[in-house]
Amino acid sequence: MDLKRVFAEKVAFVYGPSGAGKTVLISKVAFDFAKEGRRVLWVTFNEGRDTLHETWRSFGWKAEEIVVYDYPFVPQYRETLFNQVVDLAYKERAEVFVIDGVEAIVFDRASADALTKIGLLSVIGIEAKYNPLGDISDVIIKMEARYTNYAAIRRVKIQKARGLEVPKPTYYLAILPTGPVLLSDEHVPSAEQRHVPPPGLLAHLVKEVPLGSQIALYGPYQRLSAAVVDSPNSIAYIHKYYQLGFFKRAKPRLVSLFEHRRLEHYAQRILSQYVITLDAEQVPKWFRSFRDQRAVWVDIYTTPPDVVGYDYVFYVDKEKIRIEHSPEPPPQIELPLK
Repeated sequence: MDLKRVFAEKVAFVYGPSGAGKTVLISKVAFDFAKEGRRVLWVTFNEGRDTLHETWRSFGWKAEEIVVYDYPFVPQYRETLFNQVVDLAYKERAEVFVIDGVEAIVFDRASADALTKIGLLSVIGIEAKYNPLGDISDVIIKMEARYTNYAAIRRVKIQKARGLEVPKPTYYLAILPTGPVLLSDEHVPSAEQRHVPPPGLLAHLVKEVPLGSQIALYGPYQRLSAAVVDSPNSIAYIHKYYQLGFFKRAKPRLVSLFEHRRLEHYAQRILSQYVITLDAEQVPKWFRSFRDQRAVWVDIYTTPPDVVGYDYVFYVDKEKIRIEHSPEPPPQIELPLK
């Protein structure tokens, strides 16, 4: 997989938790550009320059090939920081512009728009959480990390690559002494199977979602939220007997509270195109980290969920369904419920 091709002349956004490998992966991309003679500017609000240089030299890369500036992040001076960083990009005549900690200068749609219009060949934003830059980016990459007793497993999901044909959207990241390497996941569905409509009434707002997507619904009426995503070829996991009546088309499965909390493990046994979870607050985030890529996962909450880890977030009440989070701006934000 030639990641340089994905980022060339694009506005890109890379996000994921600390330790997922974001900085290391984009460092490899940046040095690939630098070896072509592109002038690369790296502005960081997270890692110090010395720390970056130490990491790069550990892989045998020449740190002097990339221009690095580190800034302290002062939230109340975001607009001033934005102007300083943009002026710096012009001063350095950057062709590739990496911003590690992009939340420091991109905090709303206006600042995201302004950053993408400064006329550079490639802009790459790195952040731990989803950021407004992602709403208008050509490329969106989500990175995940899972730690076991014997290894750190890092996954790279290409959620969007405008104008490019990406043969496989999911890769695993191996960090070797010579640098990071992407390994393909042979179990990712073929291109013909990769996208499906979201379940139930959500299909009126979003045309299709990739298999492996994680969707969160929340609202004051759990029965109504369940009815919104009730659809054939779905399995709904519940742990309260009365919730069986919430579904007419999906197949509800009553599990113990322990099984419910370990749902990511038990759902592998009977996998359907859609897997729906009620009382998603009971399922620890750890067990949602590596869900099967052959299904769309739908978690139903009665309180606002943490957006991190979800591709889509919807709010449901008696009057409407509203999109609150999406990888890209949807054509319609709300759907009235009659």
